[in-house]
Amino acid sequence: MFALIFDSVGAGEWVVLLAVLLVVMGPRRLPSTLRTIGSYYAKFRRAAESFKRQLLEMDTEIQREFSKVEQEVEDAARAAEREVDEAMTAGDGAAARPADDAARGSGDGNQAS
Repeated sequence: MFALIFDSVGAGEWVVLLAVLLVVMGPRRLPSTLRTIGSYYAKFRRAAESFKRQLLEMDTEIQREFSKVEQEVEDAARAAEREVDEAMTAGDGAAARPADDAARGSGDGNQAS
């Protein structure tokens, strides 16, 4: 917010602002008031930087966790595909046998009748 204010205020406007402060505060209190404003501004900047750093750390941690979960999902999908392929491969041989047995059994069943 302050960056927005400082970027949009020109030199002439600063002179007018300081003149108004000089008239309102007086020459004795103006330096201490400006120091107080400066210290509050410095505290605000430190707090904003700390907040920004925490947000970036959180974002990095979230990205790291997301990558882990994404890798786990990909591994699980590959494992499931392997199991399906193995079941299909094993099932092809097993599926052919019952059909052959059923064909033979119906032929055998007709002879027994």
